[in-house]
Amino acid sequence: MKANNPFYFGRMVKGNLFTDREKDTERLIANFKNGLNTIIISPRRWGKSSLVQRASEKINSDKIRVASLDMFSIRTELEFYTEYIKVILVATSSKWEEHLKILKEFLKQITPKITVGIDPDHTFSLGFDWDEVKQNAKEILNLPEKIAKSKGIRIVVSIDEFQNIAVFNESLAFQKMLRSVWQRQEETCYCLYGSKFHMMQELFERQSMPFYRFGDLIHLGKIGEKEWTEFIKERFENTGKHIDDVYISKIINDVDKHSYYVQQLSHLIWEKADTEVTSMVYQEALDDMISQNALLYQRDTELMSSTKLNFLKAIASGVKQNLSGKNMVAKYKLGTSANVVKIKNHLLSEEIIDIQNKIVSFIDPVYELWFKREIL
Repeated sequence: MKANNPFYFGRMVKGNLFTDREKDTERLIANFKNGLNTIIISPRRWGKSSLVQRASEKINSDKIRVASLDMFSIRTELEFYTEYIKVILVATSSKWEEHLKILKEFLKQITPKITVGIDPDHTFSLGFDWDEVKQNAKEILNLPEKIAKSKGIRIVVSIDEFQNIAVFNESLAFQKMLRSVWQRQEETCYCLYGSKFHMMQELFERQSMPFYRFGDLIHLGKIGEKEWTEFIKERFENTGKHIDDVYISKIINDVDKHSYYVQQLSHLIWEKADTEVTSMVYQEALDDMISQNALLYQRDTELMSSTKLNFLKAIASGVKQNLSGKNMVAKYKLGTSANVVKIKNHLLSEEIIDIQNKIVSFIDPVYELWFKREIL
């Protein structure tokens, strides 16, 4: 009987599929237990959601309850409040009757429109009148704190894609209200994270923004080569396949230790290898991974201005800094030094490049591989 592929990508990983992050997990658990707000910032697909889920599973108990809100499809304040109430109800009570009791006891000024499924304890939806919600917004935001104090528990509210609040109408005023209410709560803490790296930096690292210094700021780093090597080797061997260290090193470094792509490339290699990884198997898997993303990369690249394209050509050619210098501007046809600054800012906001310690790099390492093949 053929073993199952031991590498997963594109969804949250659990149990022994989770790789390293032991110190990050311990830090997050300690923050949750101590009621400390936490912000996690990193580029997309680095494993933030899996990390939060792992920490949440470890501390979720009768004394600490975790309410998880995903803001991926939320675009308005009303949608936010509706889902906020729902996830808190689900996290703190298991019966439909108790959901109703909590709503009546703690949200007295709001009348919900309730739709239930076959199993009302688990399948139900809520609707609210916007005027009622707007007048009682602070009461809604204090719901977890009231429940926590009444039940003698601590509540952790984790919110994924938190940067979406930036698109709300009157976003700055909304952020100020959230901060003013949440920072006064004693039995409720918040874990805020999202996939838009630079938007999250804007929200939490600018002194002028309401959420500046809201809590423990974690810049999630890449998993180290040693940890990845052990992880990959063990999973090949446990499923009856052999991979030499040279190919493990290539997997890790070709995708620059990017969690999602390490898993994806390992997955493809495992599928193609019979009992042993060869150079042909490795190259076929790498080609497949690049081609799977090629249409997206091609579309994004075709929409770029010529100066943006030239800027990326410079980075792909190995120029990582000092791109505003006269020689570089002339060599890569970047227009002017002032124009280089504009290009950088646009590419940063579009999540195409990152700049750390004045070093410019592609955020997506597979896009860089494709770019070198197809554009250079």
